[in-house]
Amino acid sequence: MTRQLVRAPLLGRDRVGPLYHLLSFDLEREVEAAPGQFAMVRCADWGHAPLLSRPMSLVEGGRRPTILIKVVGEGTRRMALAAPGQPFDLMLPLGNRWSACPEGVTPVFVAGGCGIAPLLFFARELRARGTRPVALYGGRSKDDLPLDEDMSRVSDLRLLTEDGSRGVKGLVTALLEPALQEVGRKAKVYTCGPHRMMAAVATICAKLDVECEACLETPMACGYGVCLGCPVKTSSGGYLHACVDGPCVDARTISWNR
Repeated sequence: MTRQLVRAPLLGRDRVGPLYHLLSFDLEREVEAAPGQFAMVRCADWGHAPLLSRPMSLVEGGRRPTILIKVVGEGTRRMALAAPGQPFDLMLPLGNRWSACPEGVTPVFVAGGCGIAPLLFFARELRARGTRPVALYGGRSKDDLPLDEDMSRVSDLRLLTEDGSRGVKGLVTALLEPALQEVGRKAKVYTCGPHRMMAAVATICAKLDVECEACLETPMACGYGVCLGCPVKTSSGGYLHACVDGPCVDARTISWNR
């Protein structure tokens, strides 16, 4: 799956909540991308500002690659206002995919907000192979659970919100230990979302001796190891770069308190 720089028109933009949008692009040829990989995305009409592309997890690949965005700054705000047909430059696929879940092991997903994107991609792949993961999905409110209906079609979905507006009230990590006890020791956890959430997931998995993989979300400028702008402190004392060593990594290799 060699990375490609392509210019493609925006095929569609669907609003999936007050701050969330799904953007799909129309490529001339199919791009093979795997769950967990990402794209560097920039509208060709932006001129010199915003200057840098934005790293976005892929919800799906192929001829119609799709990303999920949350409006948090100038770049994502302008993406959220883009009209079908506007040209975008995409570098994809980038990074490492989720590792395989061994046969006989139950995949348990823990997602927060936009962290649902690479996990939904993975859940669809697993479902096509006859495996239905357990998915724990949390957000601050019901407005921070985009794509929950899509995930419910391919997983055993359990929702949680901090304000109690949807599902159980509290932090999504509160559901993890009961879920692991339910499926037994034959589980592997995959997590993507806010840093503190993934740190808590990694701590729980380490305590219970359950394998855990995290999809890192870090700012980056190039996406393929040239700028070295996405270093992540490792538990061994060194650093890895999220774009080329990740974004999907063994959670035990990360120093989560940094």
